[in-house]
Amino acid sequence: MRRVFPLAGFFALACACGLPAHVRPVPAGTLALEAGVGGPAVRLEGTPVPLPLSTLGASYGLSDRWDVSAHAHLTPLLLGVAGMDVGATWLALAQDGGRPAVALTGRGYVFSDLDTGALFHGEATAAASWLLRERFLTYVSGSALYDVVESDVLWSLAAGTRVPFGRFALQVELGWYWPSYDASVAGAEWLTPGGRGALGLVLGGSYRFGGP
Repeated sequence: MRRVFPLAGFFALACACGLPAHVRPVPAGTLALEAGVGGPAVRLEGTPVPLPLSTLGASYGLSDRWDVSAHAHLTPLLLGVAGMDVGATWLALAQDGGRPAVALTGRGYVFSDLDTGALFHGEATAAASWLLRERFLTYVSGSALYDVVESDVLWSLAAGTRVPFGRFALQVELGWYWPSYDASVAGAEWLTPGGRGALGLVLGGSYRFGGP
């Protein structure tokens, strides 16, 4: 499948970067519509430009500690590949003063050209977050994505902030993708620290219905 289905394999790895971290579950009974765009940055004529990897989906709060989510990956459609993910987030530890909240997210991806087959990938993310001044949800996270094409685990680190404006919220995330990867052998000129991996930017937005 790797030989006849290369686009799905590429986008399964790349589009995982287009989703900002799910820092905490949405409240019980709340439906959140979510959109994200961004990813690793490449240099175009010397200017770093994040890849426009875009997603659109929703999360629903099952309880104060659990939610479920699903997203469609829009950018692969330009190359005839359909993609989506489904996942769940668990608030393993609530914030207590300076001790951060800790949330764990599991997510599965499927990508298909609807002709030669489908590829499946799994991802696990841990996020530590602090709610500052009762408004700024600031966090750091780490993710591991299992690549079934290469039978390898690709990992990334990120830091960001989520700011609400009523029921609407904006999220900005800076990421370092695959720090163990030697970027000097890549075909693209990534924005990379010390030739390892790629730096990138993801912007997210959400609107909540129901709940507090």
